[in-house]
Amino acid sequence: MSIRSNSLPVRRDLSPELQDILRRNGMQAHIIRHGDGFQLAVQGHDSPLLTYPITTQQYRKLVDWGTNSANKQAYNTLASLVENDFYMPRNFVHARNANGRVAMGLHGYRIGVGEYGRIPFDRRGIHPCIDPFHGRFLGWTPRQQEGFHMRRVGGAMFMQGAPIVPERPDGRMKPGELQNGGYGFYYKGEQQKVKEPELDVLDDLQSVIKPVEIRPRPQEPALPYNKAITSNVYFSNEKWQQVLNSHGIVVDKEAKTLTIQSTATQQDFVYDLTSDEVNKLTSNSLKESSIQNRIDLINGIIKNDFADKVTLDILNSKEQISIKLSPAVESEINQRQETVIEYGHPIVEEKHEQRDVAHINGQDLYELNENKAWYREGNHGREVNVEDIKVEPVRNQQGELEKDEKGNAMFRMTAVINGESISHEITEKQYDKFMAIDDYHRMKLFSKIFDEVDMKNVPEARSNIGAKIGGALLAGLAVMSEIGRSHSGPCVFVEHHNRPHVYFKPGVDSPRDLASRAFDAGVNAAEHGVGLGR
Repeated sequence: MSIRSNSLPVRRDLSPELQDILRRNGMQAHIIRHGDGFQLAVQGHDSPLLTYPITTQQYRKLVDWGTNSANKQAYNTLASLVENDFYMPRNFVHARNANGRVAMGLHGYRIGVGEYGRIPFDRRGIHPCIDPFHGRFLGWTPRQQEGFHMRRVGGAMFMQGAPIVPERPDGRMKPGELQNGGYGFYYKGEQQKVKEPELDVLDDLQSVIKPVEIRPRPQEPALPYNKAITSNVYFSNEKWQQVLNSHGIVVDKEAKTLTIQSTATQQDFVYDLTSDEVNKLTSNSLKESSIQNRIDLINGIIKNDFADKVTLDILNSKEQISIKLSPAVESEINQRQETVIEYGHPIVEEKHEQRDVAHINGQDLYELNENKAWYREGNHGREVNVEDIKVEPVRNQQGELEKDEKGNAMFRMTAVINGESISHEITEKQYDKFMAIDDYHRMKLFSKIFDEVDMKNVPEARSNIGAKIGGALLAGLAVMSEIGRSHSGPCVFVEHHNRPHVYFKPGVDSPRDLASRAFDAGVNAAEHGVGLGR
């Protein structure tokens, strides 16, 4: 028989073994239904009834039992849910051995005869006895143990005295013993949440809105790379950054930004860097990232804005970089400057979005394929309006990539459907595919991921479907006729059903009379059981 006898699909509650462990530690727990999901209901010996929402994955772990791994996982899952409200056993081993036959330190420590000056007593417990066999034996089960069991109440040990004490005089533990008081669930009490004072952000704008820092441009001649670093042996990140800064290329490791100060334009261009890009540009070893790889990385970051590239020859000169902008970017900047001159006030520059974010407009589907449109999922769904579709990595407040339980990076796809922004988690493979394919296939991928919307043919596109089917059938008949000239024709099987016979005379009875007569015959057969059992 299987050792996992408690992992059958019919289980809807905690296993009896886990419930027994919890009861021996002063707690009762069950899984209950709550809407479409589940909740864990627990109640300790000194606590009210508490409920915790659980996920499907947590539900499967809680109801599983039968192997050492499954047992420990079920207990640890429950402990992680209630740890904020209860003082818990130290671990699964302490909880399993509570009030059992293994009582090595759980209920306090035993002081045997001859330890710390303890002498045996006779059976009546009055007079000392030299013979150790006449002394009382400290049994294995709780009812056979002399003295009282140590229990932790409010963090303190009670019922002190030999032969069971909370701690030995010298703090020593024997091999195989467990930590005393390391069992039982004790309610912490209601966790009072301190309400944070509401702050008005308008009271101190300087702390909320930080002024834009404008880096001063270098005025002195640039430091050539071949003079600052005469050999690869003498390379260091400090000298490398001095060369870049003198030429108008600033890498901020703390802010994770790259600033380009080209003399061909008056504007500074600031780019956000990933952690990997920062490490490559600030590495102290050429083996990890060569000079050419660093230059190629910088050119790859600025290629959408600048027509020229940064080369090693430019870094070897004493002049600052003078790379020109692309015509599209230059015309946009000139247009903004004209607007500033016309209206007399500057325009707030919009922050460029990170390069790992991609957008498409769902309205472009009608231009890419006029026979396709967005509809609700299912048959006869209403047409919906899909606007901005975006994919991006999931980042925390510090700007670092968030990872799942397995250590994989998390990505998100967001779309605006009928004015409502809806997001779904996607895999790294789906994200890479979205970044690589064209807009039409991006929309097909979006339709596959989102259950709220589906890409379907418009009704006008199905208007001539009868002619297409007729043409396909004629083509098939032509092919079959060609095949039948040299081979025998296919066998045709026709399915027949028993039905009441209707008499009619061809050319006299109309189809309407025939249909009415057939209906009456069918009703008569159903009422009188004609044809049943055949």
